[in-house]
Amino acid sequence: MVGNDVVDLADGEVRNSPVHPRFDQRVFSALERQALQGKAALQGRASPDRLRWILWAAKEAAYKLRKQSDPSTLFSPSRFEVSLDDTLRGAVEHEGERLRVEVTVVGDLVHAVATLSESESEIVTGVEASERPNASRTVRTLIVRNLAQRLGLPESDLRVLRSGRIPRLEVVGRNCSLDLSLSHHGRYVAFACDLGDTA
Repeated sequence: MVGNDVVDLADGEVRNSPVHPRFDQRVFSALERQALQGKAALQGRASPDRLRWILWAAKEAAYKLRKQSDPSTLFSPSRFEVSLDDTLRGAVEHEGERLRVEVTVVGDLVHAVATLSESESEIVTGVEASERPNASRTVRTLIVRNLAQRLGLPESDLRVLRSGRIPRLEVVGRNCSLDLSLSHHGRYVAFACDLGDTA
């Protein structure tokens, strides 16, 4: 299982959003709020504005992962507590479960990927800048193109399906489907796929 989230730091929603203490109180744990105020070392090299969205992306990725294993999981952001080292690798704690998380920041792009702590599966990810109006279609095209090449299959053999709100990648003719997470924000679309034993 896998979860991912992408944030475009140049998007007006992010760049122009004022910082409200009530938002921080609702979204971040006490330790995370201390880090945002510079009073605790959660990730020493990010500015508070960047750190806010790094934490948000990690929480969203962890939530999407938890939703795959337990569809009744609710997104209560402050209950997903993030701890990262200076390489932006770490964990998200949620109700006694520890999930691995890795965040990549390149320019205005933040991409977080969460996996189960004990997972040894190969995770394939992809991010692309897109000005196309249909982000949902664009991310599906990105997935099929990348994974068809990775799996040595024609693109026509891969289909992105949804079971409720949870996406899966079906491999036609193999009677299997793969765990998948989709994300889009601003200029970016992203995916993460757990190849399981198909790698």
